[in-house]
Amino acid sequence: MTMRRTLENPVTGERLAFREETDAVLRFDYTLEPGGFAVGKVDHVHPNQEERFAVQSGRLGVRIDGDEWTATPGTRFSILSDTPHTVWNDGSNEMHAVVELRPGLELKSFFETIHGLARDGETNEWGLPGPLQLAVLADAYREEFALAGVPIPVQRVLASATAPVGRLAGHRARYERDGESA
Repeated sequence: MTMRRTLENPVTGERLAFREETDAVLRFDYTLEPGGFAVGKVDHVHPNQEERFAVQSGRLGVRIDGDEWTATPGTRFSILSDTPHTVWNDGSNEMHAVVELRPGLELKSFFETIHGLARDGETNEWGLPGPLQLAVLADAYREEFALAGVPIPVQRVLASATAPVGRLAGHRARYERDGESA
């Protein structure tokens, strides 16, 4: 299925324009404005997904399993599941890459939610929501996303214990206003 939806995160400077969403792959154009960074500004992992980048323009700062470097146009690389990583714009111009996650799982819904929360001023300067909202997201998207540095089983126990409180406080895992832009 070809997608025509674009999400923008005013906090992180990220823009995602979805190209394809199937059970096998989530593919999107990923743009970072100068100073932009991946949500959280910290290493994260995709427990059950491989992530592939193809840099089209600009300079993408990359940290994979502690190794930092800069990807330039023409660079292609993959990040295996469960590997700590993060990315940021490492230049003074906009950076554009094509990103694929295999399998796609529910990561698109996670992006819609986190970008919608940022757009509504519900995140901190790193693009992360408060602890109760974060627990709800961590519980719902446990197969797609986790913070690096804290063992995943510990994160899952904490999220499972805290998410019900977050849901009682009105937080939800899916953002109804999904950020579709023209």
